[in-house]
This record gives sequence, C-alpha cells and structure tokens, in this order.
Amino acid sequence: MTDRSARRAAVAAGALLVLVLGTLVVEPRLRQLGVTGIVERFDAFRAVAALSFGVPGLFVVAQRPGSRVGWVMVVVGTAQGLGLALGAYGLLGINGGINGGVNGGGAGLPGDDWAMWVSNSLWIPAYLLVPTIFLLIFPDGRLPSRRWWPALAAAYAGIGVHTLDWMLRPVTYEQVPGLFPQGYAGVLAGLTGVPDGLRTAGTVCTVGAVLAAVGSLAGRYRSAGEEVRRRLQWVLAAALLTVALLGVALFVPWGPVIVALAAVPLPVAVSVAVVAHRLWDLDLLLSRALAFGAVSVALLAAYALVAATLGNAIGAGASALIVALAVHPLYLRASAAANRLVYGDRDDPARALRRLGVRLSDAGAPGDLLERMAAEVGRVLRIHYVAVEEPGALVASFGRPGGTHATASRPGDIDTTESVPLLYQGERIGTLVLGERLRPKDRALLAQLAPHVAVAVRAHRLGADLERSHGRLLAARQEERDRLLYELHDGLGPTLAALALQVDRGRRLVDTDPEGAKRVMDELSGRIRGTVENVRAIVYDLRPPPLDTLGLTGALAELGRGFAGDLAVEVEAPPDLPALPPPVELAAYRIAAEAMTNAVRHAMASRCTVRLRAGDPPGVLELRVDDDGVGVGAPARHGFGLASMRRRSEELDGTFELLEQAGAGTHLVVRLPLAVR
Repeated sequence: MTDRSARRAAVAAGALLVLVLGTLVVEPRLRQLGVTGIVERFDAFRAVAALSFGVPGLFVVAQRPGSRVGWVMVVVGTAQGLGLALGAYGLLGINGGINGGVNGGGAGLPGDDWAMWVSNSLWIPAYLLVPTIFLLIFPDGRLPSRRWWPALAAAYAGIGVHTLDWMLRPVTYEQVPGLFPQGYAGVLAGLTGVPDGLRTAGTVCTVGAVLAAVGSLAGRYRSAGEEVRRRLQWVLAAALLTVALLGVALFVPWGPVIVALAAVPLPVAVSVAVVAHRLWDLDLLLSRALAFGAVSVALLAAYALVAATLGNAIGAGASALIVALAVHPLYLRASAAANRLVYGDRDDPARALRRLGVRLSDAGAPGDLLERMAAEVGRVLRIHYVAVEEPGALVASFGRPGGTHATASRPGDIDTTESVPLLYQGERIGTLVLGERLRPKDRALLAQLAPHVAVAVRAHRLGADLERSHGRLLAARQEERDRLLYELHDGLGPTLAALALQVDRGRRLVDTDPEGAKRVMDELSGRIRGTVENVRAIVYDLRPPPLDTLGLTGALAELGRGFAGDLAVEVEAPPDLPALPPPVELAAYRIAAEAMTNAVRHAMASRCTVRLRAGDPPGVLELRVDDDGVGVGAPARHGFGLASMRRRSEELDGTFELLEQAGAGTHLVVRLPLAVR
C-alpha cells in the first residue's frame, strides 16, 4: 500500500470514527430526555460493528480496490456508522431537540423524522451482509464454486425483502420501548411493510443463506491446504460463535449486551488471520486498523468515564472536548504498539540488534546458530519465510516459502521474495532470502542485521570446513593404520614366524649336525638383517629419519643424491629457513620425493631443481620443483602419485599447481600454510 492510499484510508476511517463519537457526544442528552440507553436500543452493536468492519475494510480496498470482501466490510461499517449517527440525530430531534420538543415544548431538528426512518432501514442490510455474503465469498472474494450461486442469490433476495419490509414501515415499528414520545407516529405511519407471504419467503432465503454460508466456509476448510486452513479456522470459529451469541441473546435478560458483543468475533478473527497467517498481505491495513481500534476503544471508555463522573457538572460538549484532546497522543502510542505487533522491531533497530545479539550468544553449534538467526530475522521483521543460502546449498530456514503469497498476489505479480547478499570482508559468502518484498525502511534495518548474519554464515562455513578436514584426517590416519596393519600382518609377521622356525631347526641340529646348524645360523643371520631393513623401511615411510637429523633441506639433498646417474638434483633454500611444523615438513618432503620420481620415470628429465621459500606470502612455505623433461603426460594419465601430492597439500589447506609446457619441462608449485590447525 502506498502512503497516499494509506492516508486516504486513514481519513475515511477518521470520518467513520467521527460518526461514532458524534453519537456518544449526544448520548448524555438523550439520557436526560428519557431515551433508552445505547446498549438497550442496540446502538452499541452498531458502534462496534461500524469500527470493527469499516476501518479494516477501508484499508483493504485502499490497497486492493477490487477486493469484494473489503467492499463488503466497507458497506457494513459505513451503513452501521451512518445509521448510528442518523439514529442519534433523529432521536434527539424527535424527543425535543436541544430545547425540548414533544415533551419539553421545543422544536425538533430539521429532517429528524426522515433521519430516523433511514436509520431504521440501514441496519438490515448491514446486519445481514455479514452472516451471508461476507462468509460466502471469504477470503478471496469468490464463491467456492458455481454450485453456490443459489446461496448467493438467496442471500441477496433475503436482504432485499427485509430491507424493503423495514422501509415500508413507520419508525415506531422497532420493538424497543422508550425511544419515542407518547403519541409519536413518524413518517409512513399508515404502511405495514411487505405482504406476509413475501416476508416469510425472505426469512426462508435469509436462514438458508446463513446456513449455506457457514457450510461453504466449512467446505473451504475441509478441502483447503494446511496454510489456508490456518486462515479459515479462526473465521469459521468466529462465525459459529457469532451465531451462537445471537441465539443466546434471544433468551437472556441482557440480550442487547450480547448482541453488541456478537459484532466482535468476526473482525477479530480476520485480524488474527492477517497478522498470524499473512492473509491478503495487508500489514499496513492491520497496523492502522489496530491503531484506530485501540484509540476507539480507549476513547469510548474514556468518554463513558468522563460523562459518568463529570457529565452533569461540565456538560456533554465539554466531556467530548476533554476526551478529544487525548486523541493525538493516544493515537501515536497506539500506532507504535500496532506497528510493533504487525512489523515487529522494524522501527526499532537497536532492539532488533539486541535480540539478534542474544541469539548469537545463546547458540551452540554453527548449524544451530544459523537456524536461530533465520528465526530471529523472521520474528524481528514479521516475515513468514527466511532462508540462509550458501553457494549451491540451503543451510538454514524459518517458516515455509510462498505459502501465503500464492493466493494473495495480484495478477502480474511474479516474484514475491527478496534476496540480500551476505558479505564478509568484502567477499560474498551467502544470501539471505526473504519471503516478501520489503519497505525502504525495512531494507535499512536489514542492512544493519545482514553483517551479523554474515558472521554466522562464516562461522558455519568454518565449522563445516573443520569437519571436512577432521574427516580427511581421520581417513588418512585410518589409511596409514591399514597400511601398517598390512605391512606387519602380511610382511613382518610371517617373516618373524619363519625366523622362529629356523631358530628351532638350528637348535635341533646343534648336537646331531653342527655343520648344518652353522649353515642354518648363517642363513638366519642374513634373514634377520633383511627383516631389520624392512622395519627401517616401515619407519622411514612414517617419518624419514633424515628429517630429524638433517632438517628438510638436508633430507632433500640426501634424497637427491640417491638419484645420481639418472637425475641431477639441486636443492635451493635460504639459510634462515624457519623451523617448520612436523606435518608441513613431512608433506613437503613427500611431495618433493614424488616429484623427483616422476621426473625420472615419466618426464625423462636429466636435471631437477627443488626450491624452498618461506614468508612470501607471509605464513606460507612455498615448494617449487622444476625439471627439464618432456612432462608427465596427459591429465587422463595422471596416476596415484599426482593425486597423492594434491591430497597431501589440501589436507593442510594448501594449494597445488602443476604447470606443463611443451619442451619446457614440468613445473610444480605447492604452498603450505605454516600455521597448521
């Protein structure tokens, strides 16, 4: 809704409020003239219905001019408000005006008889529209199906017959004592309404339409989806409660009070459907309607209190003036409270940030943190759906997407969502998806909330990376254990078992065949030396001993000398190379060893240069291996060696880069962070 349409609706609602307040202003004077009270003559029902239907209806049609439900609410509220004011005017004039009339000897007011007649005629359509047509077309302004056209026709027929019946009767037909002076006949005194048969038919049509309307609402509820059901259940319950209250009012002494209360359930149910389940997406409607409703109720109560305590001393006009002075500050407070109910903390960024901070401090795991943040953003902005997305994945959400907009959007509406990028240190790390379009003021608040959500997304990503790294570490450790198990079980184990058998054999030959025992011991000695070499190889695979004795530079130089005759290896490293973490040192050694092996086996290189550099960029060890060979072949032929080198670098959050140029050899660049987690 635009601000302009909202202002027009507010002006119209203000005019409706003036009609109600005008009636209250003259109420003390009517009491002095002996007129039955506002509750007993059912005008309290009119006042409540005028505000509870008229104010929301005006805001509905201001945003959606084609809304039939909104126009029905406007007609009901306007008819009740106008009939209320005309009735008060007519009663004041008929009973003596302001100087005394029939009883007091004074003149009445201009047109008071006809004002009373119009008031009596207006209450019928305003009263009957609600339990018939309003319920038949709620909530989308259409009948459930074409089969319900007879019910709609019956509703119109019943309303027309009863309205005509009251129009063709004198005003004294109203069965409420104490309204008119003795002997007053009013206009159309000689008429008696429509024929009895037509009146009976109108009653049958009206009762049938009411039952059909409640049945149609129940049918919508049964066939609707979960989202629509949540909207309709309040209105269906309110309709049943209204019918029950009107039925009870026929049998109890305080029936007029119950009739006045019967106008409350349906508007309240519609308001609940709007705020809780996004009916019609009329946030501004509800905000303004609640503000006007709160002001109206407060003014009614304040006026009654002032009139009861000071009315006789200062007069009705002064009482109304005192109450009117409280309208503006009261409206400001009520509007702020209504905005908070409808829009949450949209207008209070400090409060919204505090609540978001509480969620940040209370959350546990990063995944739980994002769920809490999404829920808090939804509650702060009163949005039915909020989602947090990382590239290619939905990581957290609140509510359900598109549940209400599918039925609420107007023709031509395509996208009812809004996306906000989440930035961390200038890099986009995710997206905040909102289930509705926002006001400019809301976007300003969201700009303050988004950095905090981005921090949560960053924490979630780091947590996910940590879990993946932990998983790779566990997999690598298990792989290493499996390899050791294989080496020990299939290699060292059988060898030691065979050595034990040889020892037993030599012991048996000592006494019978000393020469044979000597040969067994010589063979045993050689096999033991071979087993020792196997054990050393296993240890070497875990961590080569030269790394502990010579350091990374010396170990690589010694490794390079082992390729003498096939490959000339040169190791270049600065003399001030810092002490390296053991995982980084071992990874660099293994990657360089594999690169040298590939240079000999696949690249057919004759020279190889290994360069080490630390601190450029800061906190990173750079390993570069260059050879003069023909390359290691097409990517499809890259085997386990290259995959192993890449895996070792990525396990430490490093980078692996392989460059090959025809005739220019192979160039390997690996960067490993020195700060290992």
